[in-house]
Amino acid sequence: MAVFLFCIFVVFPLIELGVVIAVADWIGILPTVGALIAMSAVGVWMVKRQGFAVVRRTRAAMNRGELPGTEMLDGAMLVIAGLLCIVPGFISGTIGLLLLIGPIRRPVGRRLVRRWTRIASFVGMTRRRQVVDIEWIGDVTPTRTSTAAPIEIGPVRD
Repeated sequence: MAVFLFCIFVVFPLIELGVVIAVADWIGILPTVGALIAMSAVGVWMVKRQGFAVVRRTRAAMNRGELPGTEMLDGAMLVIAGLLCIVPGFISGTIGLLLLIGPIRRPVGRRLVRRWTRIASFVGMTRRRQVVDIEWIGDVTPTRTSTAAPIEIGPVRD
């Protein structure tokens, strides 16, 4: 886990910085900054647009009485895509923009869910469910056997 965090917070930003410097050397500083801003702006706009579509699909699924699992996965992947689009860099921006494409987003999301589920079950975060057998024996409410008036306890005032 420490290696993964080291890669995310140290190695990946250094690679992003190297790519930005290489692109700036190739096309110039101002076009590079413009491309980074344009990539972020287009990415955020597309995330917003597709996010509203996911909300509509979620509401429609819930109105039909279905569990909106696919829509929730799409929403989670859109959050990840939005974060990657906001981070300045060509690699993260490209990954974020690729996640905005539905045929790419859904398989990636399913694979991440499978991986997280496997990790959670390995670590022991999932509970084992126990099955309890219950036998229905019918109504056990006592019934009145006689038609006599009920017995009154205590003083009776007529």
